[in-house]
Amino acid sequence: MGPQGGPTLDLTVLGRGSWGTFVWGESRPVLNRVLYAMARAIDPAPLWLEIGSKQPEGDPPGPAELDWIQSDHLFLADEPAAARPQDAVANMALLNVVRSDESPTAIARLADFVRLPPITQEILSRLGQGEPRHALAIANTDRVRREYPTTVEGVRPFVEAFLDAPVTPIFSGQGTPGAGRMAFDFVFQVLARDIEHWSEGSLVPEKAPGVVDLRVGVPIPLANIPGLADLFGATGPRK
Repeated sequence: MGPQGGPTLDLTVLGRGSWGTFVWGESRPVLNRVLYAMARAIDPAPLWLEIGSKQPEGDPPGPAELDWIQSDHLFLADEPAAARPQDAVANMALLNVVRSDESPTAIARLADFVRLPPITQEILSRLGQGEPRHALAIANTDRVRREYPTTVEGVRPFVEAFLDAPVTPIFSGQGTPGAGRMAFDFVFQVLARDIEHWSEGSLVPEKAPGVVDLRVGVPIPLANIPGLADLFGATGPRK
């Protein structure tokens, strides 16, 4: 039980398996603080990719602007076009590099990787293989939503490409996403008006792995989630 009564959530659960997470809501400033909290709970130095990094006028600063991310772990796709999938490039690459003795599984994994945007390939290529996994937070995916598939079957290969690398991917998107979000292992909706009223908001699980003790559809007050209060009260760099 949390301080307000009702359910709570230990965010470290998101990193206890080979799982991808998607979180969405209407308030981008709230959403990106929740995204940071999720990534930070499972990795003390998470990677952060921000799509369309220019802050809308009047919005409070987010994790990138507040210097919450290590400089060498921060990646900016200033133009959303930089985060589009590379389908044509992937098809050409496969023609040039795939050997005739490659297994269908290996070919599929290579195709999924080279289909990722170049900036994402760069991040994953730097990491190498092995444990521990890094958390990779990808903020503002709504800015490229129209460029990606809309079905579970179409989205899941992109999730798998991240899981095959040593990362735990956590994506955020403003506004109501389509059915493709259910390709992720965890899906959450953030219900909150704005940062000033964050403590009145809640996190609603839409999907979770069966092995996790999390009740789908039951709202979790944001104030009950450890670590969030410090983030919503912070106005400068974190120590």
